Amino acid sequence: MINVFAIANTATNAVNPPIQAILRVSDGETVNPDFSVTPKTTDLLCTIKVQALSTSDLQRIQNITQQSDMRAVYIAGGIKGLNRALQTGGDVLNFYGSDWLVTQVLEEWGYGRWSKLAVTRQTSPAQE
Repeated sequence: MINVFAIANTATNAVNPPIQAILRVSDGETVNPDFSVTPKTTDLLCTIKVQALSTSDLQRIQNITQQSDMRAVYIAGGIKGLNRALQTGGDVLNFYGSDWLVTQVLEEWGYGRWSKLAVTRQTSPAQE
């Protein structure tokens, strides 16, 4: 099987170099003694490519008028978007000094060999 991701990655590195990121994968949750819930995550170092979302991507996710900061991310692997019904997702990428929630998988190739994700910047909790 031809590795299209590797070919495209090599061709675009000069104009859009890959960056290091931390993928914070949702790994269930812990119920605390006070019955509050704390999410569990596993951190994985990964390499990603970041781009602005295209007009067709925005139309696909129907967020043309949304005022949030969103990006398209290309990553090796089959990352899942947030899906409450299937209880999947909640994965977060950390890059550019911010956490970015994987809000939707825009494209996936080769049975999870690589994915194009829509990510949304998350606000930091207020300092107390």
